[in-house]
Amino acid sequence: MRSTVMQALNHVKFVLALHVISIFDGVVGFSSLSAAITRETAGSYFAPHSVRLHDVHFAKTNDANDGDDQTLSDSDADDWRAFRAKLVLSEGSSSSASSSSPTESLGDGLIVDDSDLDGIGALFSDSEGNSGSITSQANFVLPPGFTPLDPSQWAYDSGKVIEKGAVILGGVEQDFGFGLRQQYFHKAVILVIDHDENKFTKGIILNRPSEKVIQDDVNEGMEWSVWFGGDVQGLDSILPDIICLHSLKSDEAKEVSETVMKDIQWTTFANAKSLVKSGAASLQDFWLFAGYAGWGPKQLSGELDRKSWYMCATDSQTLLKELARQSSGVDPRDAGLETWELLMTMIGRGEKAKQVSGKFDDLMLKEWGRGNLLLKGGGYNDIGVTKNPLWGAGVGYSEMDMGKVSVDSLMKQAKDLIMADELSAGTLLRASSAERSPFLLQKQEFHKSLVLIVIEDEKATVGIMLNHPAAKGFEVKNNRGGTSGIIPLRYGGDFSVKGASPVMWLHCSQKLRDSGVGNPFADHKRDGIYVCNQDEAVNAISRKTAEPKDFLVVSGLCVWPKLGGSLGSEVKKGIFEVVPQSNIEQVFQVLQKQEVLTANSLDTNIKLSQVAWREAATRKSAAEQENADVFTTGIGEGFDEEDDSFVFNSSKKVSDLADDALRKWIATFLLGSPTLT
Repeated sequence: MRSTVMQALNHVKFVLALHVISIFDGVVGFSSLSAAITRETAGSYFAPHSVRLHDVHFAKTNDANDGDDQTLSDSDADDWRAFRAKLVLSEGSSSSASSSSPTESLGDGLIVDDSDLDGIGALFSDSEGNSGSITSQANFVLPPGFTPLDPSQWAYDSGKVIEKGAVILGGVEQDFGFGLRQQYFHKAVILVIDHDENKFTKGIILNRPSEKVIQDDVNEGMEWSVWFGGDVQGLDSILPDIICLHSLKSDEAKEVSETVMKDIQWTTFANAKSLVKSGAASLQDFWLFAGYAGWGPKQLSGELDRKSWYMCATDSQTLLKELARQSSGVDPRDAGLETWELLMTMIGRGEKAKQVSGKFDDLMLKEWGRGNLLLKGGGYNDIGVTKNPLWGAGVGYSEMDMGKVSVDSLMKQAKDLIMADELSAGTLLRASSAERSPFLLQKQEFHKSLVLIVIEDEKATVGIMLNHPAAKGFEVKNNRGGTSGIIPLRYGGDFSVKGASPVMWLHCSQKLRDSGVGNPFADHKRDGIYVCNQDEAVNAISRKTAEPKDFLVVSGLCVWPKLGGSLGSEVKKGIFEVVPQSNIEQVFQVLQKQEVLTANSLDTNIKLSQVAWREAATRKSAAEQENADVFTTGIGEGFDEEDDSFVFNSSKKVSDLADDALRKWIATFLLGSPTLT
């Protein structure tokens, strides 16, 4: 019987050893396994049922009687990593009774100890003297992938292994990161609490502490600090998903909790409140997370292939210590970057973490933290941008309580009617000149944009952006078949009208108006921008009544439905400003100088866009912008860490970051070059 057991254990030992070798192959100079395995061995040890890479995990134990006690305690049973470690150390102690440990060479100087069941004894010795399973420790250099802070803490890069209790670290090597969208995922530390490769993977972000609280409806007078756990079913949803992490060991707590890993469990908010009510726990025993991150079948695996994430295995104490540290006064505007950097260093990616520290995505994450994690918010939630593109840049805006009609509300309705008249077709709008752009964190294309309203009715406002040339041009032929010129095709928005022409031709020339080319958008806008069709424009160019540069060609539309929000409400909030009619011609002339978008023309086009945006300003806006342009740059004399015009703990002006974000958006979505710097 013992012989059979030992054969089985040796089988497991050999498979695990091979996998460990493959983990560190290249890290510590191991060569390919193919030379070390005979054809016969490979056939049996790499069968479909063999142990997979994720079966290799690192854990330690300090129990004094590991060599004799074969019974697992309840706490060890809760953590299968500790379970495996105990088996490894127990077998190693039994084998050490022999005066010599049988070893086997796999070639290239690699020695496998037959008493070392998992093949990693040389890497992880027991500090309490259970060293019988370690035979080559003196000759082994600890690889950079394993950098423990102390004997009780460990972490390693687990490749593409996804499992309950694993940690997902936000990747920084993908071409398109999280700077422009979903900033909360940038450098996130996500604990996997449920995983089924063919169904669903659920995790909670551990490094987004906030100042926000939830009132307790069970324990009078108590309020719970709540962290951002993910973008699914957060506090802003109808049915928020609140998960409470804890490390309670009482039976009462365990009965209502799910184990994630040793010493870390989760329960519902209702259960947590009940435990506090019964005296089985205190409020301080829990970390509350609102929302979660979710992936569909095999979705996360695909994202790992694209280097969007790194998988990390670590012990519970490392995570609990970081949760405790973040709970003790860490500023939410730092958005948990230190926790990510710690784990990156522990898994051997410290140099990569240093290389990307303080870059664009970090700054955008900090601004997201300012707007979403502070108790009072940072202003971004007050702007009219929604996650649903159907709503354009508008959200609901209502100061009326249902059933309460006041003089103020009637005045508001009257102002809305006046605003609706002011925003008639043909009106040109200029995006906000506020120092903290309302379009920093999403819909960056609207930052310093110029929007022409083309349709205004009771259902919606439809507009087009004028200042974003794309990487395509419209080639104009003359009547002799030659090329008269190339007109940049401009990005006007995300939408199109079914059955209508995909492009719109615009001009602002008095000569063309007098020649009858095109029509105004409204009768009272006859001195403004005209719209014409392609044939009218080409004929005018062929007759030399016009030049190609006289026209702007725009594809795409922006839509602001009146139901639940309107563009008028955005103007009232200062998100957009109406451009004086007298400024429109000068604005148009500047835009005519832009070229088809290329890597070489990118910066010139952006500069011209900003010149046109400034030309569109009212006198008041121009004066405010001039005052805002006077500031101290860099950290040095006169720099104030708490200066709200700077990104938290940085020397970056928020206004400059918004400009960088717009440039990044153009390079990514219009030029197709997200890595262009």
